[in-house]
Amino acid sequence: MINGGVSEPYVPFDQKGAVDYETLKAAINWLQDKGVRGFMVNGIGAEALVLGLQERKKVLESVLDVAKTGSEISVLITSYSPDAINELARHAKDAGASSLVITQHPVYPMKKPVDYFKSIASKSPLPLILYNEKQLGNLLSAAQVVSILKIDGFVGYKDSTKDVGHLQEVVDEFPKKSVLLSGSDSLIYTTYTLGGKGIVSLIINVFPQLVFDLVKSMESRDFKKGLELQAKVNRVRGILKSYGFSAGYRAAAKLAGNYVGHPFTKDEELSEQEVKDLEQKLKNEKLI
Repeated sequence: MINGGVSEPYVPFDQKGAVDYETLKAAINWLQDKGVRGFMVNGIGAEALVLGLQERKKVLESVLDVAKTGSEISVLITSYSPDAINELARHAKDAGASSLVITQHPVYPMKKPVDYFKSIASKSPLPLILYNEKQLGNLLSAAQVVSILKIDGFVGYKDSTKDVGHLQEVVDEFPKKSVLLSGSDSLIYTTYTLGGKGIVSLIINVFPQLVFDLVKSMESRDFKKGLELQAKVNRVRGILKSYGFSAGYRAAAKLAGNYVGHPFTKDEELSEQEVKDLEQKLKNEKLI
């Protein structure tokens, strides 16, 4: 089961918008050299939802091609189509993934979300991690999350609600078999204080040691140090997000030595001056 500092690796795009699979492999190797051993592949923040099914499969295969023995590889299989979910799930199992990550339906209303996830679990060839993502709409309530986690096959919860009250309600009835994961770099400290065991991180693609240091401080219950590091993570997150959905993260990763390709949306690309400004801000944080 994934835990600790987990990467949601970016899908690298070339100048024409095609997936650059060799760059993806190089990025995974860079992260592994830095100590990362957990990956959640085809994530939303990583821009994988723009890909077709065959591209998503090839992205997973590319990660698994270079994944070191003992690495935990989870894969997001969210789709509007149950048939597509089943196809991606079977492929993930055959390819060698260790678990599946599943969200609520994007946009379209869900009248019976618990029944929906029960149906997914009944056909799943791998353990499931529930991913409650605010940006997709159809936000699951704390009671619904607890009910879903009690379904056979569910082993974890990735919380991306950014709602501490919701998280506290979930934790009050959290099944012992499940692992709690933060879905936002901004809530690593809070999630760990409530019993969390890991973070699925975007910042780890840029500054792995920063995330590792925060996780280590929380695991050792050094809350003072953890709070200081969370404040730094939040500052860095604010800097990177100020440049758009993924462009700031990608540009910062390149500055840090991990090239992760271009954003899917080309007009999000940073200008030379913006890159210089970003570099100075990261130097001020003593990160590069």
